[in-house]
Amino acid sequence: MSIFIQKLNPMTGVNDWIVQQEDYDYHQEVARSSFADMLHDTERNKKYETALKSAIEVMHSRGKKANVLDIGTGTGLLSMMAVRHGADSVTACEAFKPMSECAFKVIKRNGFENKIKIIPKRSTDITVGPGGDLGAPCNILVTEVFDTELIGEGALSTFSHAHKVLLEKDCIVVPQSATVYAQVVESPFIQSWNRVKDVYDNEGKLLIKTPSSVRNCAGSAAVHDLQLSQIKPNCLKFLTQPIPVFRFDWSGNTPFIFDQSTIHSIKAAQSGVAQVVFMWWDLQMDTEGKIVLSCAPHWGPPQEAVPWRDHWMQAIYYLPNEVVVSKDAELHLVSCHDEFSLWFNVRLDLRLSEVDYVKPICECGLHMTFSRTRIGQINDASRNKKYISLLEKCIDRDSVILILSDGFYLSLCASKMGAKKIYYVETNYLSRKILIDFVEFNEITNVEVFENIESLVNNGNPEKINMVVGEPYFLNSILPWDNLLFIYLLKGVRNILTNDARLFPKIAVIKGIAVKFSDLNKIRLPLGECEGFVMKDFDELIETSSNISDDNVEAQPLWEYPGIALSKPVDIITIDSNSVPEKVVELSGVFEIDSRHGSCNGIALWIEWLHEEGAKSVISSGPVIPPQVGQQIEWDVHTRQGVCLFADRATSHISYRFKFDFNEGNITFKWE
Repeated sequence: MSIFIQKLNPMTGVNDWIVQQEDYDYHQEVARSSFADMLHDTERNKKYETALKSAIEVMHSRGKKANVLDIGTGTGLLSMMAVRHGADSVTACEAFKPMSECAFKVIKRNGFENKIKIIPKRSTDITVGPGGDLGAPCNILVTEVFDTELIGEGALSTFSHAHKVLLEKDCIVVPQSATVYAQVVESPFIQSWNRVKDVYDNEGKLLIKTPSSVRNCAGSAAVHDLQLSQIKPNCLKFLTQPIPVFRFDWSGNTPFIFDQSTIHSIKAAQSGVAQVVFMWWDLQMDTEGKIVLSCAPHWGPPQEAVPWRDHWMQAIYYLPNEVVVSKDAELHLVSCHDEFSLWFNVRLDLRLSEVDYVKPICECGLHMTFSRTRIGQINDASRNKKYISLLEKCIDRDSVILILSDGFYLSLCASKMGAKKIYYVETNYLSRKILIDFVEFNEITNVEVFENIESLVNNGNPEKINMVVGEPYFLNSILPWDNLLFIYLLKGVRNILTNDARLFPKIAVIKGIAVKFSDLNKIRLPLGECEGFVMKDFDELIETSSNISDDNVEAQPLWEYPGIALSKPVDIITIDSNSVPEKVVELSGVFEIDSRHGSCNGIALWIEWLHEEGAKSVISSGPVIPPQVGQQIEWDVHTRQGVCLFADRATSHISYRFKFDFNEGNITFKWE
C-alpha cells in the first residue's frame, strides 16, 4: 500500500508531499545495511568458519553434542557453516524481520530447513526451558555483533545476557575475545576536521578570529570512522606505537565490565603534539588464539595482507586538549569505555582528576551541527584562499552583500575588507548561533542575521543588495548537486537585488568520469554464492529494496576508495546562476572508456562552482588535480562525491541520459 508523506527536498529546501510505499523505511534499512559488504569479506567468512569448525570438534572431543546458537544470523551463513561441520543442533535468532524471513528462504534453498531453527527475536527475548524457544541452553555461541567501535552495537549486553541465560557454563564462544589497540598521533591534517582555525588574508594578516567558545570546546566523543590506510603518510606523525588498551573476554570466563578506564604509560617515540588517537581492534576467534581477525591499518601488527572491508574500519578520536610531548618522555594514555562507546585522553603526569575521565561533550554547537568533513572544509586553506581573493577583488565601501550558505563564517572577512552591509540567511538554529558568536567575538557591527528568506525580504525595505555570495554549502545537502539550493534561494530574493547585482558563484558544472574502483563496488554487488552457499534470495531482497528506496547514485567519500580513471572527465550540464532553465532539461552523452586499464565498475560525479572566469576561481567537490586516464584519481577529502556502482563492464563506452527538472528539484541519471 502507498501513503502520502512529507519529505524535505534538499535541492529546493521545500517539504514536498510524495507517494511512498508503506514499508519504505524497512526497505531503506535493508538496502543501506552492510550485510552484503560483510558477506563479500572472504577473510572474515573463512576465519569464522575455521573457528566454528574447531569449536564443534572440541565439543565432540569432550563427548558432548555440539548445540550451536547463532545470534544475529543475518542470511544464516554462520548457521549453515555450523551444520556443514557437524553441529548436532543449530538455532539462529534474527530480530530484523526482513532478514529473518530472508534467512529462512536462504536456509531452505540450501537444504538446511530441517537442521536450523530460526527464532525471529532479539537474543535477549529468547526463552529457555520446556515450551520455550530453546529447550535447553546451548554450548557453542557464534555471533558477529560488532561495529567499527567494537561495542557500538551492544556487544557487551548481548554476550552478558547470553552467558546468563542462553549458554552452558563450559560453552565455547566464537569469537573468544577482542583486543582494542590505540595509537597517539600528531596530524594537523586530521585535526582540521575538529578545530576551526582563524582566518588570515593571503598576506598573513588576521581577518577573523575563532571564538573562544569554539576554540576551547572539547569537541564530541562521537567516533570518526574511516579508512586510515588511505591517509597520506606525510600527514601523520606517530608519537607512540600501537598498544593494547582493552581486552574484552567474550568467553564468559571473566566478568563483563560495562564501564571501565585504563591508564598506560608510554615513552614517546618522537617529539610532537598529541592531537588524536587512532583505534582499531582484532578478534581472537578460537580457544587457542591461533585464528586472529584484525582490523588494523597497513602499519598495524604484521599480517599477510590488509584485506579491504567497509563494514569495519578504523576510528579516530579527538583529544579534548592538545598535549606537547618530547621524544622519550613519558606520556599517559587514558582510555575509557561505557556500554557502547570509547574515548581517550593524554596526560604528561599522573595527577589525574575526574575531569580527565569525562567523555568529551560539545558545548559550542559546532561539533553537533557540522560533520567532520564539513569542519575540514571550513578549514581548507586552498579553498579559503580563493574565497578571500574573490572578496578582496570585488568588495568596496558600497558593497551590500547577501550570504547564502550555511556556516560560511569566512565570509565575515567582507566586513574587514570594507563592505557597507552584510546580510546572512542561516536557517539552522545552531549554525545561526555560532555565526552570531563569530560576529560578536570579532566585534563586527554591520551584519544582520535572518533565519529564512521570508524574514529578510519582509525586513522593512533593507538596503538593495548588490552582491550575493555562496560557497555554496547547505546542511541538508547529501549529493554534490543538492547545493544547487543556492539558485532556488536566489529566486526568492530577486526583488531585493539591484539590477546589476553580482552573483557568486556564476556557474555550476556537473561532471562525471568512468572509474575502475579497487573495491568500492563490492558494497553493491550481488553475492551469487558465498562460501559455497547459494544466496539468490538475499540478492533478490537487496535488489528489491534498493529499487524501492534508493536512487542509482549515492554519496561516498571517494578519497577513501582507490580507483583508476578510465575516461576523461565529461561536462554533463552547465547551469548559469543568472539564467536558470525553469523547465525540464534532458541531455545525453558518452563516456569514452580506455579499456586497456581494466573494466569499468562505477561512474563518479561531482559539481564545480565557477565564481569568476578562469580555473583559479573554481571550487570543486571532485578531483583536486586533473585526472589522467590510467592513473589513480585524487579526490577532495572534504566532500562526498556522487557515484553509481555496478558490476565490471568490459566496454569501450558507457552512454548516459541526464534529466534536470527545475520545478521538481530533481536530478536523475540513467546509464546504458
